[in-house]
Amino acid sequence: MKAVQVPEAGEEFEVIETDVPEPESEEVRVAVEACGICHSDVFVKEGQFPGIDHPRIPGHEVVGRVDAVGESVDT
Repeated sequence: MKAVQVPEAGEEFEVIETDVPEPESEEVRVAVEACGICHSDVFVKEGQFPGIDHPRIPGHEVVGRVDAVGESVDT
């Protein structure tokens, strides 16, 4: 899949190719069709949240569809 990550705190975003993760037992996987970046993601990009590891793929405001479920997910 394509993703945009911050390689190190304070660096520019970069487009990468990465493996599509499989959902854990109690998770769902969402095929993201659109993703917003909010101000908390700016803090992550600039390294202003303590304990955040880089590289980091920001973005938690998504629109998409569930395309896989973990084995313990009740559908």
